[in-house]
Amino acid sequence: MQSPVFRDSRKAVPFVHRPEVLQQSKSVCRTVFDVGMNNGDDSAYYLSKGFTVVAVEANPILVQRAHTRFQAEIASRQMVIEPLGIRNHPGRLPFWINEERDVFSSFDRTRASRGGMSCHSVDVDCVTLDTLLKKHGVPYYLKLDVEGAEPYCLTSLQSMGLPEYISVEAESLEYLLLLWQLGYRQFKIVDQMRHNSRLPDFTNERVFSRLAKRMCGYADRLKNRAGRVAFPRGCSGPFGEDTSGGWQAVEEVAYNWLHLHFGRRNRGSLSPDSWYDFHAKAAPTSIASTGLTARNRSRLRESRPCA
Repeated sequence: MQSPVFRDSRKAVPFVHRPEVLQQSKSVCRTVFDVGMNNGDDSAYYLSKGFTVVAVEANPILVQRAHTRFQAEIASRQMVIEPLGIRNHPGRLPFWINEERDVFSSFDRTRASRGGMSCHSVDVDCVTLDTLLKKHGVPYYLKLDVEGAEPYCLTSLQSMGLPEYISVEAESLEYLLLLWQLGYRQFKIVDQMRHNSRLPDFTNERVFSRLAKRMCGYADRLKNRAGRVAFPRGCSGPFGEDTSGGWQAVEEVAYNWLHLHFGRRNRGSLSPDSWYDFHAKAAPTSIASTGLTARNRSRLRESRPCA
């Protein structure tokens, strides 16, 4: 039976889930893909955990800084930096660099200049994500933070196989639907403000718990800005089994996200003052593809991310 979350959402999803063509990806190499490396703090965390890191970054300024920061790791082949953008077809495109907040840089000028911030463009070589997966292999964990190019990355997995763990910024319900259609069945929505928190996470169901949640949020912000923390501001944080909370069904995560999206502050457990990532875990008996029909290949090539 199809999950009820998707009954009215099929047209928004650029490919059709076909369980019969999926098998599990054997990710024994302990490789992490950091797609959207930014300043390298996430890569540094993955390296500290003993993983080999393939870092992908379109911003040439950040790439240059990373080559200096990770000189030893690159020399020892524990890290590879791919100075590329990810799109749905290879080519050379203008990339807009936000001059005030690196993390907002994007191939979309509107995204890069949000809030009236200054930006300028540079031409950047682009590839599809599956090109890098063919080169380096399917990773154990895939972090996606690519300012609007997430659907390009997720659809690339249809023909390559699934990482055991994956995370993507929770800015669109489409991303969660794509993860479900790929074959993921265990999910979390992770508060990006609480990576360094030891405070309880209250729900929004009662007045007292909402007030307590807000006070804890203020304390977390102060700690993140003024304290010495394991995860600096802007980090994607832990992944896999190190993330907080239990794994949930897609409906639970979707409905929680929808309460936040529609401003229902007395429902769910998410704070309107924070931002979130979707995390997904592959089922033990699913995942990597042996092929697609010609029709679905055409749909993949023609797919575009949501606005």
